[in-house]
Amino acid sequence: MDLKRAHPEEPWLWRAEWAAGEIHSSARPVAIAVCALALFWNAIALPTAVPALLAHNLRYEPKFAGLAIFPIIGFGLIAWAIHLLLRWNAYGDSRFEMKSVPGKIDGTLEGSIHIGRGVEPMRPANLKLVCINYLSSGNNSTATPLWSDESQVTAGGDGSIPASFLIPPECKPSDDTNFHDRICWRLNAKSPGGVVSYKSSFEVPVFQIDETTAQAAEAVDLRTRRDQRVSEFRPQGSAIRFGLNPDGQTEIYFRAFRNPSITFVLLGFLAIWSCVTYLIFKEHAPLIFRIMWPVFEAIVVVWVISLMFGTTTVLIGDGPLKVTRHLLGIPASTRRVPACDVLDIRSIAGMTAGTTVYRPIQVRYGRGEKLNFGDGIEDPIEADWLATKIAETLGLTTAAAAQKTVA
Repeated sequence: MDLKRAHPEEPWLWRAEWAAGEIHSSARPVAIAVCALALFWNAIALPTAVPALLAHNLRYEPKFAGLAIFPIIGFGLIAWAIHLLLRWNAYGDSRFEMKSVPGKIDGTLEGSIHIGRGVEPMRPANLKLVCINYLSSGNNSTATPLWSDESQVTAGGDGSIPASFLIPPECKPSDDTNFHDRICWRLNAKSPGGVVSYKSSFEVPVFQIDETTAQAAEAVDLRTRRDQRVSEFRPQGSAIRFGLNPDGQTEIYFRAFRNPSITFVLLGFLAIWSCVTYLIFKEHAPLIFRIMWPVFEAIVVVWVISLMFGTTTVLIGDGPLKVTRHLLGIPASTRRVPACDVLDIRSIAGMTAGTTVYRPIQVRYGRGEKLNFGDGIEDPIEADWLATKIAETLGLTTAAAAQKTVA
């Protein structure tokens, strides 16, 4: 409360570690909590479930086989606790030292991760910065990623891991003033190697502030480096094909089943939902459930089919930009946008899974109209590269886009 009173207009100074520019992360509390949970679970489950399993012949009494899930969960908790203890023992605690406080919207977040017991120089690491909206109402709570970006880096000579991200202007700032609707920014770090991989997470401050001359120069430098990464990107093993078709038109083809992980998760959800639907009809639930539940299931079925068998083809030639969506090889919809009406092409935040925000390509044209396609691009660099290539094919430059927008 004293920090809030001292800095009423600077919420990034309300937390001591934010104000100091050093944010700490430790695997120890989680490891201890999981150990306690494993001991509690097994102290109850094993003496109860194991004797019951041994007392019955599961061949003739298969209904008791379900009791095996309790010791299986118990052993899983033990394995998880051992893994967390090994990670803490191998790496100790970590801290993220920010280059400047706070991270800036339409600017950068930069700093370095220092690991308690260190890692060897040049060790690869994956960093992800994600903006999450936490919503809670009653007993329900959700965590929805609004934006994310990733970078592949290597540890420096002192074992620290450098972090630098560009944050676009449309992002929301950190905000915990409303417990039921919070905006949180997290920097997640992973690095494979050793007996267990390194993993840590830091809640970082990101706000809309006026930048200094030094911060502006750093943002320009980081944008230049990112633009270079985009220009040097070469798709390898991509689910998207970019090239010329036999008619000489530029063709972008988004193949079916581009996101297996999302598809399998949705299939699992659909299986559970279908079981509930079966029980609703079997137990003669109220009419409203027998109507609405199958309707929602049908929507999910269509979604799964589109993920598994839906393709999109984009054609760019002498005429308009043409986007055709196919389902099971059958054209489902076609949109045409005159090339002369296109104002801007960019990748935007789309569907989410876990802490990953997948990106579609968005075409802005005419008087504020928008056309999105290709949802499900996981790599933000690939998404930006694809948007850039489409813009180049249309002959659209930044200057031309600015002139069209002003007009």
